[in-house]
Amino acid sequence: MTLLMIPQVITTLTSLVGVSTPMNSYKSLQEAFYYLEHGINLYDGGVVHHTPILVVVMSFFNDWFPLPMSVLYVGVDLWICSRLVAINRWYNEHQTKRLGRKVIGASDSVIVGFYMLNPLLVLTTLSQSTLVFGMLFVVESISQIVLEHNLYRGMMSLALASYLTLSPLYLLVPVLTLAHAILKMSWQEVYVVGSGIFVGSLMLLIMASFAMTSSFQFVYACYGTALMFDKITPNLGLWWYLFTEMFEYFTPFYKGLFNIYGGIFIIPITMRFWEVSTESTQSEVIETDDKSEVVNKSNKSVEEKSPKSSLVAIGDSFLAVVLSYFWLSFTKSYPSYGDLAFGLSFLPIFSSTILPYCRYSIITALILLGSLLLGPIFYYSWIVLGSGNSNFFYSITLFYGGVHIAIIMDLIWAKLSYDYQGKNRGNSSLTQI
Repeated sequence: MTLLMIPQVITTLTSLVGVSTPMNSYKSLQEAFYYLEHGINLYDGGVVHHTPILVVVMSFFNDWFPLPMSVLYVGVDLWICSRLVAINRWYNEHQTKRLGRKVIGASDSVIVGFYMLNPLLVLTTLSQSTLVFGMLFVVESISQIVLEHNLYRGMMSLALASYLTLSPLYLLVPVLTLAHAILKMSWQEVYVVGSGIFVGSLMLLIMASFAMTSSFQFVYACYGTALMFDKITPNLGLWWYLFTEMFEYFTPFYKGLFNIYGGIFIIPITMRFWEVSTESTQSEVIETDDKSEVVNKSNKSVEEKSPKSSLVAIGDSFLAVVLSYFWLSFTKSYPSYGDLAFGLSFLPIFSSTILPYCRYSIITALILLGSLLLGPIFYYSWIVLGSGNSNFFYSITLFYGGVHIAIIMDLIWAKLSYDYQGKNRGNSSLTQI
């Protein structure tokens, strides 16, 4: 909190392209405060890309800068951390019920340490990026469904996250699927009513913003800029270099293609990890006094004990939500370190189920470390020293994007191996080609 109260720290961090983007910059938010104070339209000049409600709410904290603002960001971090701890406990209990055996996952201290001590998240908080508020409502949406079993508040939280940062809009499909797997509700109520609450809440927020600004100009400033990539500034994403080098004639086509590409893979990820539980039909485990005897179902001669069927848990809707978030972090037009770091904070939750089957964790970690070390160096060589060029920085952003793909592929492979081992009782294993 002490560092959050030093203006020089915030000013320095907001100038780092990996930490701050035009869509979540605190410097841009400060500009919005000035416009609001002097009665200027927030979206004149094309500098402010924050939603009107966020600007107005944050302005109350800004009046007593820096203490209330620092307390706010620390409080948001603690809130997110507490929700991750609760989700971890729920996941272990949920998997215990699905598998019929005790699942002991990561401890609370591991979850807290993995989030609070993550340097990328520390930088995001110190820069006072507004990304943290989108992260807050994403994790709140998940927790409302899995902890409180409240679909309505979950959808309203997701609508708030989408209103603030847009990209959580694509999480609607996997989050609804998670609700269908967890809540004892009909599919009509989950998908139809849930979607209606989400759309209604989002429309209500947009209309409230219109009432505050007397214009729909904020819609393009906050969402159109991200979709159309109007500000071609260097960042950690894959968009800026392509549209810098591309002929202007082809730009509209590829902007549409990139937006479709960013959302279309959410559906197959969700469908592949649709959560179901089935009873094993290959064999049954009969517990005797001193050992467990495995017999075929067709063998009716063993009648000492009543058979106990074993559960095979197929799919994982919560994993689908996490994978979808990693994909959105990879395909965003204005990504930052905080996007990836927030996704990484979910990984310890799978420590006793999926992570043991991951094969390239060390390689992925080394690639991430290399991209984090070389990214600022290449950017400084290009922009400040002039001894490099844009190819230097873009090459390292490709490595950074490759980290997302490596994580997604490794988690998918690990889950498939985990399911295969469960169905075959560990008697065989998959071979990756």
